[in-house]
Amino acid sequence: MSKYEHVFSPFTIRGKRFKNRIEFSPFVCNKATIDGECGSGMIDFIEMQAKTGVSYITIGDTQIDYSHGNNFAGEIRVDDDKYIGGLYSIAEAAHKNDAYLSIELSHCGAGANPDINVGQALSPSGVALGAPFTSTNPKAMTREDMDFVRDKWVECCKRCVSAGFDMVMIHSAHQALLGQFLSPLTNTRTDEYGGSLENRMRYPLEVIKAIREGVGENVVIEMRVSGREEVEGGLEEDEALEYLKAAQKYIDIVNVSRGSIYDPVGSTYTMPNYMKPARFNVSIAEKFKKNLDIMVAVAGNIYTVADAEEIIANGQADIVSMAHNLLADPEMIHNALANEEYKTRPCIRCQECAEHIGCGRPIRCTVNPSLGFETEMKYLQPAKESKKVVIVGGGPAAMQAAQTCMKRGHKVVLFEKNDKLGGLLHDAGAVSSKSLLRQYTDWDIRMTMESGADIRLNTEATIEMIQAENPDAIIVATGSRYVHPPIPGIDGKNVYTVSDVDNKRVKLGKRVVVCGSSATGIECAEELGSEGHEVTIIDMISKEAMTRTINRASQQEIIMMRFPKYGVKMEGNCKIKAFGENEVICDTPDGEKRFEMDSAVIALGVAPYNPLTDELLKLYPLKTYVIGDCKAKGGTIKKANLEAFNVAINL
Repeated sequence: MSKYEHVFSPFTIRGKRFKNRIEFSPFVCNKATIDGECGSGMIDFIEMQAKTGVSYITIGDTQIDYSHGNNFAGEIRVDDDKYIGGLYSIAEAAHKNDAYLSIELSHCGAGANPDINVGQALSPSGVALGAPFTSTNPKAMTREDMDFVRDKWVECCKRCVSAGFDMVMIHSAHQALLGQFLSPLTNTRTDEYGGSLENRMRYPLEVIKAIREGVGENVVIEMRVSGREEVEGGLEEDEALEYLKAAQKYIDIVNVSRGSIYDPVGSTYTMPNYMKPARFNVSIAEKFKKNLDIMVAVAGNIYTVADAEEIIANGQADIVSMAHNLLADPEMIHNALANEEYKTRPCIRCQECAEHIGCGRPIRCTVNPSLGFETEMKYLQPAKESKKVVIVGGGPAAMQAAQTCMKRGHKVVLFEKNDKLGGLLHDAGAVSSKSLLRQYTDWDIRMTMESGADIRLNTEATIEMIQAENPDAIIVATGSRYVHPPIPGIDGKNVYTVSDVDNKRVKLGKRVVVCGSSATGIECAEELGSEGHEVTIIDMISKEAMTRTINRASQQEIIMMRFPKYGVKMEGNCKIKAFGENEVICDTPDGEKRFEMDSAVIALGVAPYNPLTDELLKLYPLKTYVIGDCKAKGGTIKKANLEAFNVAINL
């Protein structure tokens, strides 16, 4: 018997037998054509999802009303019969790979993007959400508007069912339209649809009832709900539960999520990053399960099959809804069943996969460079000719290149001057909040060491050593070095590198000035603030620009939530002039400014390190490939992995 007997126990709803208790959670992938059709990209993406081994797939946030309620570019469309052919094709892709297919149908209400809607946004009360790319003047819905939206919901659900979908999900979470009706913050109506909870849930229940009547008794209906909106004045747990008690007569599964996609704080719960705790919605799901008669699915930082097993075995939920880890490694379930979990590539919860979906860019992943390229990967074959590949460097780009080259049948020699692989990944994961990145670094090193490549540690490559290998291809991935400019006093006794600080090799005083607002500097400041230091970050760019040096998820979590909590200050337009004994002296547009400190931290970024590149390009102009941080300033783990992967699959 599998050690995961609970998560792999089947269940039946409305005559449909589900093979296990893992749902591929709703996730917008932007793989549709420009017209919203399900072309080969979407079909192949669904096929990839089905092959992961999940019981069913739920396609992410899909709008039912393209005249008033559209907020994504790049998603599939279900609002007209002309889309049925494509919808049927993706249903087939799921079914032939033994998965059911569902879809999260939504109306974003006041969240509608005015740039891509032809009509005025609709909302319960005309209350704007105040988020970027949302309506500034939504219309308070009339009875006619409410009937129109209800009927569109029913029409789109029926269309999906007619196209072969097995289930539908009603999006009633994250401050989408139904959530806006439920929330006292966004529903200020004074008629029978506003005020008390009974009134606020009246319209959502009308919609759900109409959908059940429209699709009939054979279709499974799941509904997503925010257990808590995490917005001041918004929907709370007890009210969400009362709503579900009334809704359960029409639905089969409640999917427990959290937060609001339109609020800076609430969205950190909707799409949790690496700073949110694991399984953070499970306690809410457990409460709902004890008080409801329908099945309960739960999402939110559930990392592994072992986590899912424990949740279900403990009776905290019936189904576990996962996306990020399956995107990072589609083999996760297969590895678990083979007792080879160590092979599974960890997700680092950086939110790169969700960072750009609002502007229509297709899905990508920092650690899985093949994500989003499912069609291209179908035609990738082993190399026709095994080549001798020399790789210089041992950081993320070098490791990805080595692993991919070996999988394709090449022979690899990798030179790394240090005594271990990983490069600056070790520093990137040094702060306490980056445990997931540390897990990924360990996995990346292990997979490279076990790939079969000839790994030569403690060996700094020279031109002569490379020539001696008689290579067919050379991949230069020597990475970057920390910037350490010749500023007076920078080598003072109380001025430390961010590497030494993050790795706890030094002890700092109470007042700390962090010099540099890169992601490294911001994460260092957050850690020091959490430890009780009085922290100020300075940079020569403006304060506004400082907030944009990290991705949106980290910006919202760290700068908007944690910096105020810890009292971390940000000072822009400060060019460092000198480091004094107990101060950092800066030039600013308003003149000289001095920041008192007991310790200063240098986090001024990194610069490419490429001592061999020019000579190698002269000697091997068509055989030398330069990738990762050594190629250009401003590299990321995603960029390093993708560049390495692309070079390796084309050799």
